[in-house]
Amino acid sequence: MALWGNIDSKGSSGTVSLNYSSLTVTGSGTTFGQVGAAATGDVIRFGDTAGVYFGDAVIVDIASTTQLSIASTSNLSGVAIAATTF
Repeated sequence: MALWGNIDSKGSSGTVSLNYSSLTVTGSGTTFGQVGAAATGDVIRFGDTAGVYFGDAVIVDIASTTQLSIASTSNLSGVAIAATTF
């Protein structure tokens, strides 16, 4: 169910956790910022492989292949996103 940006062909697999206070997404088994993966300005869609949808957010900074920052949590459900498979 993972979608990255405006192009369905951008994708990644792994798990992510979101810190709502710091707007930081931490991944495990992710490839943020790599060629063909999520980049600054893309939209990250939070959901899991069971079809649960949490919402979308815009990526504003990529610190590493496992950590990025989002602009806002206003379009997210507010439900804890921790170790969520996507």
